[in-house]
Amino acid sequence: MHAFISVFKYPAGNFLNKLLELLGIVLIAFGIFVLVSAANNNIDHGESLAGGLIITLGIIIVVISIFGCLAAIHESRKKLIVYIISVIVLILLQLILAATASQGTRDGLSGSVHDGFEELWKYELKEPGALAYYENWLHCCGVNNTDDYHRIQHDIPRTCCKDRNCQIVDNIYTEGCQSKFESYLSGKLLMFSVVSWILIIGEIFGAVLAWMLYSSVKNESRRNLRWM
Repeated sequence: MHAFISVFKYPAGNFLNKLLELLGIVLIAFGIFVLVSAANNNIDHGESLAGGLIITLGIIIVVISIFGCLAAIHESRKKLIVYIISVIVLILLQLILAATASQGTRDGLSGSVHDGFEELWKYELKEPGALAYYENWLHCCGVNNTDDYHRIQHDIPRTCCKDRNCQIVDNIYTEGCQSKFESYLSGKLLMFSVVSWILIIGEIFGAVLAWMLYSSVKNESRRNLRWM
């Protein structure tokens, strides 16, 4: 048991907290990636806010992991309790975020995104070019596919074609912008969910090991008091 606890206790063997620090840094890098990709888009789809939250979460994880290392090194019961409580709160926060991301994948992509592209198509009918940004960005055509333009007897716009050359049939993008945008968002949500669950599992082990170390230090203190 003592050998198992020492994995958490000593810096040289404190692999778990180092791993959490690394994953926290990965989360920060992912948040920066989200912010950069959002900056490259003319339209903000809430990615700037999401990127900021992800970076903040990553920084919190790194700080808590470093604090956990120091608490283990000093064998401070108070610091270990603070660390355990902080990790539990962090786990609950990440569970909420992971559930929100999962819910967003199921409902948001099939609901708000659909409604958003329906609105864009209405604008397209009034003033051609409303979908041009998405067609250029995602290499797609129409809301559902090229048939959207055929139904309204409208020529396929150049934004639906590679290098804006629609004379070559193979240059025409056949996939609709709604499905392409859903894939774009779901890919980012999936990446966030995977990293979050890895962190949650690691943090659970970290909290358990911290509690075991706390119990060990507490029992050792009691034994020392008895000898005194």
